[in-house]
Amino acid sequence: PFWMLGVLAFYLRTAGGWLTAQRLRTRGTIPAPVEWQDRLRALAARLRVTRTVVLLESCLAETPVLIGFLRPAILIPAGLLAGIAPDQLEAILLHELAHIRRHDYAVNVMQSLIEGLFFYHPAVWWLSSVVRAERENCCDDAVVAERGDAVSYAAALAALEARRSVNQPALAATGGN
Repeated sequence: PFWMLGVLAFYLRTAGGWLTAQRLRTRGTIPAPVEWQDRLRALAARLRVTRTVVLLESCLAETPVLIGFLRPAILIPAGLLAGIAPDQLEAILLHELAHIRRHDYAVNVMQSLIEGLFFYHPAVWWLSSVVRAERENCCDDAVVAERGDAVSYAAALAALEARRSVNQPALAATGGN
């Protein structure tokens, strides 16, 4: 009974994450400009991604994120299109497209099912974190292989990180906290 309760709790957590992701896709988003949609289609063709991918600007997303498998959408933070060099944004979009090409969404679902079944085992959590990190590394490698320049990709990631919102205290105009 304790194992069943644990599995149920972890699967409820996973379902909550899925619902949050779907809400992130539909709330506070607008389609990216047509020129970027066209660029995304061209990048998808270069990576041989056959699925139709939607590019959305989101006021809720802090970093670019891929949501969905059957109807994939790439959410980018609002203002990123104007705040980062186009070649850097293309590198970031290539990374997200690599996730689609590798079917990482399906792998993530299977991984979540396994984590739920074996929630009590620390080796499963360690192995799962290694698999997630390696999945990201594989997509980074795909971007470097496609573009042929690791330094420019690292610069794109650094520019993306510099744009992330950081909760730092600010002084009020009146001199108060």
